[in-house]
Amino acid sequence: MNKQALTDDIRKNALELGFSKVGIAAAEKLPKAEFLKEWLAAGHHGRMKWMENYLDKRTDVRRLYPQAKSVVAVGLNYYTPFEHATTANAAKISRYAWGRDYHKIMKKRLKALLRQIKARYPFVDGRLFVDTAPIQDKLWAEQAGLGWQGKNTNIISRDFGSWMFLGELVLNVPLLYDTPMEDFCGSCTACIDACPTGALTPYKLAGEKCLSYITIEMWDEPIPESVKGKMEKWVFGCDICQEVCPWNRFQQVSEEEAFRPDHHNHQARIAELEALDEEGFRKRFKKSPVYRAKLHNFRRNVLAVKEKAGSG
Repeated sequence: MNKQALTDDIRKNALELGFSKVGIAAAEKLPKAEFLKEWLAAGHHGRMKWMENYLDKRTDVRRLYPQAKSVVAVGLNYYTPFEHATTANAAKISRYAWGRDYHKIMKKRLKALLRQIKARYPFVDGRLFVDTAPIQDKLWAEQAGLGWQGKNTNIISRDFGSWMFLGELVLNVPLLYDTPMEDFCGSCTACIDACPTGALTPYKLAGEKCLSYITIEMWDEPIPESVKGKMEKWVFGCDICQEVCPWNRFQQVSEEEAFRPDHHNHQARIAELEALDEEGFRKRFKKSPVYRAKLHNFRRNVLAVKEKAGSG
């Protein structure tokens, strides 16, 4: 097997399929893998109890796929040149959820990449992952050199900023590997200073305090009164720690049309979202990550924002 040729083909095919970045790392236990246990022990995962499952697999990809030799990490830029409404009755939805669900788009491309590799190199096999399996996406992206994990805990690249979806193709063959990228956060604390709920300390996120967790993952319970006044109009997710990051000055417009806003989701208003019934919610968000929250949780978020905005 010509390792150089196979590695080059994987990189070339990944970029041709539309991925923005690709890097490769050895399938080994990562230096930061054990940090997850500390994070869980501190309760920073809130009600996301599923994160406690399969810890052996989360900390060592070879437990997830015993044949693993290499991890191909990919990033897909999702930045689009639109901005949130700034009016008093605006309701903010996280940029990543303005358009179509990224899971399907990423999986389709990773499946195509694996098919192309196997067609030319029949001895290659593997598994693909996009945010839905016990694998630490950010650590693999960092290890494969896509970017560094910044103080806001997001992967930050020098060419796309942090507006990237992440995925992995875990293969059964050794390849030529990239090196982790240097950390370029320096002394900057913009993300930490801007976080309205104090969820961030350098390189650590108290997930249970994060607006993204509260509005997306904290299902079927009221928004805490202590949080309502800090939501800053966010009804699904929160982009503040990314919006203030200096590296996002280097953002580039995504070539993926599916990430452009559907139904003017970037310009949503409190009143129109509050008025949604089940059918309206389904029509507007069925193909968006927002749909996962379910209408009653989404409406809870909208009403919490409305209460503090004093406007519909």
